[in-house]
Amino acid sequence: MVLHPHAPSHSSFSARLVIWGCGTLLGLMAADAIIGSYNAGISPLKPSIFTLGAVATCLGATLINKPRFAPTILLVLALPMVRTFDALVLQRATASYAGQTGMDLLRMMLVLVSILGVLATDHGLKAVRWAAILAILLTVISEVAEAAGLARFTSIPGRFAGFNGHPNFPPVLLCEMLGICFALLPNFRVNLLLIGISYVGVGLTYGRSGFLVLTLMSAVYVLVNARRNLGFLLVCAAIALPLAGMGIAILQSGTQKGITKDKNTADRMEAILNFDFDKMKSPERAKDLADGWEAVLQKPLFGHGTGMSGSRWVPHNEYVSLWLEMGIPGLLLFVGTLGALVLRSIMTGGCAGYLVFAILAYTPAGQGRIEMPHFCLAISTAAMILWPTRYRLVLHRNPSSSPMIDSPSAAHPPHR
Repeated sequence: MVLHPHAPSHSSFSARLVIWGCGTLLGLMAADAIIGSYNAGISPLKPSIFTLGAVATCLGATLINKPRFAPTILLVLALPMVRTFDALVLQRATASYAGQTGMDLLRMMLVLVSILGVLATDHGLKAVRWAAILAILLTVISEVAEAAGLARFTSIPGRFAGFNGHPNFPPVLLCEMLGICFALLPNFRVNLLLIGISYVGVGLTYGRSGFLVLTLMSAVYVLVNARRNLGFLLVCAAIALPLAGMGIAILQSGTQKGITKDKNTADRMEAILNFDFDKMKSPERAKDLADGWEAVLQKPLFGHGTGMSGSRWVPHNEYVSLWLEMGIPGLLLFVGTLGALVLRSIMTGGCAGYLVFAILAYTPAGQGRIEMPHFCLAISTAAMILWPTRYRLVLHRNPSSSPMIDSPSAAHPPHR
């Protein structure tokens, strides 16, 4: 077995298959478009059938494109593999639907493997870039359709969720996908348009933390690029400010139900508009977090088993959630993975910095995010950008060739 240097593929068909075919499938999975439309009664296509077909297509396209794998995939796979093993084999969780949790994690492992396979191809980053743009568009369009009364997706009345089903997830997805676009799409104007579209999506969820994270990301991105695009930014500001005012008025009117006011959405709007950090806090979540911490203290070493966070306890904190389920080993795996991404980004001068920030920013208030396709797409892309060196394994020995390592080439430049 030897390591061969990379030889770029010249097949236009295989390139289109990966970029547009696999990219579209990954975008549909990241946006939960199929499961969301199926649950809403819009599409008859069963999500399980679509997922298996999408995974098979992506892996098939990967194989015909002679993939080159990075050792960093082990970093991405470690925690999902351990959680899946815990749920399916050890079965330590006492929740009534623990078996379903294991099957869900197994399906997510297949999705993650297909994402890593696509990223191992020559055109993987282009496919992911299209997937991120598509996921943003699908998420916001589905939210707008719901707000217009064309469909019903949300599990919380008054807050629109689109295909994702729960209004807490679209802001997370939109920020993660924007992070991918900032890293892989050099066109400032297109990224600015995607920011504007994402604000519509976050606004319709009345998400407080989502609005804060999106604003921080967008403000830094715009300020970094402002000097080279000052004239364009002034034109955009003249157009965006009136539109923003109209959007705020629409959202505020949405907090009214006849002559009564929806206190939940009204308080959220007030907190967002006034940047009131006290009102951005949720007393209910504070109580849930305290309950989750008590559960951690009951079994701090190895936890209660995968699946218990989200069934018996809902701490709304990814560190507490993983500690609760998997104990200290699971927490160390999670923190170690995120720490490696942050450290590598710093060492490379902020490479993929916006994406790493989007991944990290929701950890204090996240719940179940690590089991979502959009998170798998975000963290896999960050790892491949930060560690671009990859290997191709060939099952024969060529005496005239010495083992070589693929290095980053012009097709895979470092991204920021």
